[in-house]
Amino acid sequence: MPAAPTPEQRAALAQKLGELIQAIENHELWTPPTPNQTLYHVWDFLKRSKYMLSEFDNIEAGRALTHPNQFRPAPGTGAAAAKKVYDDVVGRNMMAQMMVTDTTGKTAMLTGSSGPPVDFGSNAKEKVRSLNSV
Repeated sequence: MPAAPTPEQRAALAQKLGELIQAIENHELWTPPTPNQTLYHVWDFLKRSKYMLSEFDNIEAGRALTHPNQFRPAPGTGAAAAKKVYDDVVGRNMMAQMMVTDTTGKTAMLTGSSGPPVDFGSNAKEKVRSLNSV
């Protein structure tokens, strides 16, 4: 089993997630209070990933989680449980890259949108590739 991620690795991943979230919020179709549905669902997916990562230390130490209902099933406690959550976030980041770079319309279908696929733009595509290089 690979070693647990270092605090520096987790911080770098959290920073890259934040940069991708910001890129989506800066997209021309992100117009609150009703942003484009595809953008919104991918943004929500990323926000949850970032939150999950933020609970690494609490899971490892067996402390209470801020929003335990965001984990289904409950993550458990200890080093192995924390590593599993980290690995889940890494997997979610790969899924995010597939969604952000999709040109087939599958992401729009997955998020309940109709019409042509959303182009997330070069900034978001660059950020998601950077996220997956951490």
